[in-house]
Amino acid sequence: MGVILFLFNAFSAKPPPPNQNNNISGDSASLSDVVAMGQRYSKLKHGDKKQNRLAIVIPYLPPADGAPTFPSYFDLFAMSAAGSVDSIDYLIFHCFIPPSLLPNTESLPPNVKLINLSQKTTSYDEGNDNAPTECDMAKLFLRVTDQREKQNLLQTPIKKLTTMISHQIINMPYILVEYKPAFGHIFADYLKDYSHWGYSDLDVVLGDMTRWISNEEWNDYDIVTYGFGDQDKLYLRGQFTFHKNDPKYINQLWRDCKYLSEMDVRYAHPEKLKFESAEGCYSKAVITKTDLKVKWAVKAFSDVKEGSSIYAHGMYLSLGKDSYSPRSVLYTASNVHAGDKLLSLPHDWFQDTSRYKLYSQTDVPIQEYVGEKTKVETYRTLYNRNLDESLKDIKCMYWAPQTYQMDICTVNGNVGGNEVVTLENGVLWKQRFETTRDGIFPEGIVSFPFFHFQEWKRVYRSTQLLNSHNIRQANVPGVIITKEGTLPLLSTQRSSSTDWNIQSHPWSNSKPSHFEWIKSDTGATPEHPSYNRFCLRSSKKGNPTGATICNVAASWPPAGNATHIASSVEGSAMVHLLRYPSTSKTTKGTFRRGTNQFISSSWWDEKSINANEDVTLVLTLQITSLHMKEESLVQSLLAMADSNIFLWSGQPSVLLIHVDSTEADEGEKMSELAKALQLIKDKFETDQKETASNQTFHLKNSLVAVVDSKKPVVSRKALMNMAMHAAPTRWIVSGLELERGLVLSKEASYFAIREAKIYADLPGHVFVIPQFASKRDDTRQNSGSEVNHVPEGRVLYTGVGNDLLPTIRTKQSMTSNVAAYDCFQCSDAGVDDGAGTGAGEELTDDRSESRRLMGESSSKRSVEEQIEDLWWDLSVADVYGTPGGFRSSLDLIAKIHDRIEVSLISLLDRSDDHLEYLRYSDKSPILLIDRLGPHKEMMTLDLVPEVDEFGGRNCFNLLRLAQLATVGYKVTVLPGAFAASYPKTRAALCTESIMKQKQYCDCDFPSESTIREILIDEVKRLGKIAVLLNELDSRVKSVI
Repeated sequence: MGVILFLFNAFSAKPPPPNQNNNISGDSASLSDVVAMGQRYSKLKHGDKKQNRLAIVIPYLPPADGAPTFPSYFDLFAMSAAGSVDSIDYLIFHCFIPPSLLPNTESLPPNVKLINLSQKTTSYDEGNDNAPTECDMAKLFLRVTDQREKQNLLQTPIKKLTTMISHQIINMPYILVEYKPAFGHIFADYLKDYSHWGYSDLDVVLGDMTRWISNEEWNDYDIVTYGFGDQDKLYLRGQFTFHKNDPKYINQLWRDCKYLSEMDVRYAHPEKLKFESAEGCYSKAVITKTDLKVKWAVKAFSDVKEGSSIYAHGMYLSLGKDSYSPRSVLYTASNVHAGDKLLSLPHDWFQDTSRYKLYSQTDVPIQEYVGEKTKVETYRTLYNRNLDESLKDIKCMYWAPQTYQMDICTVNGNVGGNEVVTLENGVLWKQRFETTRDGIFPEGIVSFPFFHFQEWKRVYRSTQLLNSHNIRQANVPGVIITKEGTLPLLSTQRSSSTDWNIQSHPWSNSKPSHFEWIKSDTGATPEHPSYNRFCLRSSKKGNPTGATICNVAASWPPAGNATHIASSVEGSAMVHLLRYPSTSKTTKGTFRRGTNQFISSSWWDEKSINANEDVTLVLTLQITSLHMKEESLVQSLLAMADSNIFLWSGQPSVLLIHVDSTEADEGEKMSELAKALQLIKDKFETDQKETASNQTFHLKNSLVAVVDSKKPVVSRKALMNMAMHAAPTRWIVSGLELERGLVLSKEASYFAIREAKIYADLPGHVFVIPQFASKRDDTRQNSGSEVNHVPEGRVLYTGVGNDLLPTIRTKQSMTSNVAAYDCFQCSDAGVDDGAGTGAGEELTDDRSESRRLMGESSSKRSVEEQIEDLWWDLSVADVYGTPGGFRSSLDLIAKIHDRIEVSLISLLDRSDDHLEYLRYSDKSPILLIDRLGPHKEMMTLDLVPEVDEFGGRNCFNLLRLAQLATVGYKVTVLPGAFAASYPKTRAALCTESIMKQKQYCDCDFPSESTIREILIDEVKRLGKIAVLLNELDSRVKSVI
């Protein structure tokens, strides 16, 4: 990746300095400088705080074998944290995450603070925000040795100890939990203004924490921990425990744990190092004190029990009537049979003061004690009484060392799930509790302060959770958290184009605009770029089955930052913007401090875009090392992209080019890469002297970027997701395979814009654009008056006309079997089964047809055939002015629509024939998609993205279209528009070296079991949405 940076710099494309936003950076985190770090942070505190305010400390390091990002569920955690903005701050200390992959801090709640402890280790260019780094987290953690250091008792020198701990936390980030008991001391300089401090994890969804933390817990207890009803084991839970902020005593209780206070002794014998759970030693240290008051409350909920109601109905996170008010309320059905209660319950039930008035009265506790307090006995007290040596073998916590078990385990587990345990004056007590019955929660509903998804997180992928990212910016009720990802919490309103006119963000100074509806998803708008992170390549994770880990992540550069650099950060891709429309001072923005450089607030020129009616063409292109061996081949690929953008007639377009820089550090490959990058730059980089007559004027409304991941192959579907999220308009066309020589018909943009206007008030439509392989070039392209308007080196073809349509229909000149004309044939299991024919020569056997109709029943036509026939009927109607070319009635066409949707939905039933057809369909559908879904809370880019992990040419290409049909999108065709490859385009791409190349076209993910589990999750996730929609429609109809 440093190679790409070097080459672009050599081309005088020096990137500007990084944009740090509001991320807090610790410039030096040595023991002597932590005070200064705390002072820098204190400038960004929440502001006026109540007497009681809690700081939750969460250190985080990305996995050593994965991309340097926060986990896929971070945004879900952060958005839910906003519900406790008036009482809790969440301090997230992190290292090794480049600024390009950090969440957009402007969209984070003000009580979620990102504190960067990464430090530059070398001199670096001002624009390189990802220079080699170290993590000062280890230096902070070594505060646990401060007393031994002062007394000169260290058995391991501090420098060596720092190196050892740094190495350990980097390679095994999980051991950060060892230090949780000492966070009050380690991060003391950040906690001075808080009454309480605590620890938690990122794999939690936070509810109405302020409502659940009682006055008693704030004021009467030194330590409070929230458990799941398993408090017969008296450990302080790592998921949520908080302390009074007492630097001299409570914050020093951890010192009784020698694995922390005498860490130098422990690390003096590295061969004996073992992981130590803080929940063991620290719990014993607290329980054995006689001057503390501690509470083990039963308030948490987790996904550990598969028979619980959340597996059937999910966990609801509601934001109330106004999604901009800082509310987060978690609730679910009290049992698996109470799902109807959830469906009939208004999402803002907790704001109904007439029925649930006690919920809004914060002085009324949610839980109330009943009965008398009785003593709790641990095995330690039992042993002290009778000295029974067999009690030393007692164990109730498999993750804690044996030496702590007698102090933590209650005798015979004699604490019930409905009993609170307290420690008072060295004595343990238990007392039964009940939820305050009247006026708190609806019947059949249970609620919790937080939900710990410790099992579900193992299989979560970023695309499963996208629709939860912007829930605080969109006018939506909330989300439903399920094992398969997050689902929109649906209201009873149907979708319309005016439903997205929402208020400005609660913690920003921006005013509402007519583009606000697009802010409901994570995509770009004419006013701001996309801040999403994308996983370009992933691999199988060891456990459980179906789990993946992202290996390469990328994001779009923010406005005013031409490049995201990843020269030294493994797993992070470089994204370089070659051109974007908002380069003029007519767009919104500012000047970079101390310079005359204008920094736009968006990539796009909003004066040139109608976000509601324009249509963005989204293209991706992958240039491999084999392509780069032939300069003419690279030029031909770029010409395919340029031709399609030219045909788009000035409408917005996005082109994302992935370049393979693997092993291109020196020599011949370096030279080939340099030439390819120069060709890309010459073709697409912004020309400051662009005029209406030059070769780049048609690119004036185009965003063009090069992404390099130091990997030969990334997922094309991931590139498509990334490119689609850069589109500034409501309507998007994507799916065109440039590598196949496909070119859109000249009238395609006209037909797309026409449909966008017709369906402006009917959200939730998807239009399929058919694709063909032509057996002849279009000889009419330079005929008549057009001869002077076809630029040299571009491939343009006339669209649907009176003479062309019949030839398509009868396959005299075109065939829908595009794969038969590929440059190569797909091999099975990576084994070559012969070079492709390419360049217009058709296959002579029936292999291509069997591949195209793989797995389809011979008694039923394929979905693709039905779609193409419908396109023919409607296109003839456009040409001749008669529906169906004198054959079909409008009623029949409506029935064809229904059959297509049923056929698409049936592909998800996972029957053998449908599964085979779904998996091996060999064309990427070209779709005109509405970002607004058929229901108000459904945003297409986030709800139904492409599955990143399903890379490969023939890998579930029809899955997304089938999913869209399943959740109520109206699937039809775009009459009059098509894409085709021609002998000329194929000849330009099918060089001798390419035709000899072996190509494995199946899914390129290396695990069949993982592919199967991902598919099951995708089917279930959209299936659950379909069920919710059906139930909602039924209830609306019953009311009517």
